[in-house]
Amino acid sequence: MTRGAEALADSGKRLILFVTGDAPRSCRARENLAAALRDLEIGDVEPTEIDLVEQPAQTLVYGVFATPALLRTRTTGKPEVIYGDLSERKALERFLAGL
Repeated sequence: MTRGAEALADSGKRLILFVTGDAPRSCRARENLAAALRDLEIGDVEPTEIDLVEQPAQTLVYGVFATPALLRTRTTGKPEVIYGDLSERKALERFLAGL
């Protein structure tokens, strides 16, 4: 697990959305994630957002190599990442399962 993912897991946070400012794909990822959390009634998870335009060093901390990306931490094992604008709803639902 990366240092950043360890810190996230320790803080109780479980999702980080990596974006690049207001780029169209980042905006769609925000919207798709919010809709999925709402539709799946996952109200107790508040994703953390990291804008890599403002904090580029976070790519090294978390090992994220493209945006948008959604990182999910687990208390055991290494973090999982899904890349893209999160428009593939079934894949996103599988990724969010068990939160």
